[in-house]
Amino acid sequence: MNIEFKRADIYDVDELINIQNQSFYADYIKYGECPGYNHSKESMTNIILNRITYKIICDNQIVGDIIIKDNHDDTYYLGGLCVIPDYENKGIGQEAMKFIEKQFPSAAIWTLETPANKKRNHYFYKKMGYNIVKEYMDGSVKIVLFEKKMSLVK
Repeated sequence: MNIEFKRADIYDVDELINIQNQSFYADYIKYGECPGYNHSKESMTNIILNRITYKIICDNQIVGDIIIKDNHDDTYYLGGLCVIPDYENKGIGQEAMKFIEKQFPSAAIWTLETPANKKRNHYFYKKMGYNIVKEYMDGSVKIVLFEKKMSLVK
């Protein structure tokens, strides 16, 4: 299995909407809302233009994406990491996390959010070195904020 990460551009809008809809459909059904589900073309275009967005490509097929916000203070927010269900549990998420950490060596802190009851996500992020630092409600969904402090080697 060959995994690549390439910057997304506006020509990827339709495919990334499809990828996110496949990836987040179950969350949308479960919670009745999901920020990663059912983006408009305008919304996804704005994400690609205003965030750092990568396509996850496996054997020449887009199977996921990574959306990052640079806070311009050596902290980064992982706004989205998704892999379509058929490609989950193949190590792609771990490779994606290693990739972003390598791409942003000056990052002091990474943060991300996930629903409080998505224990599978919690297990994954804890395995990648993240810790829960806060819990709060976002609409009707309880959210946890994860954080990873990086050891900067100079």
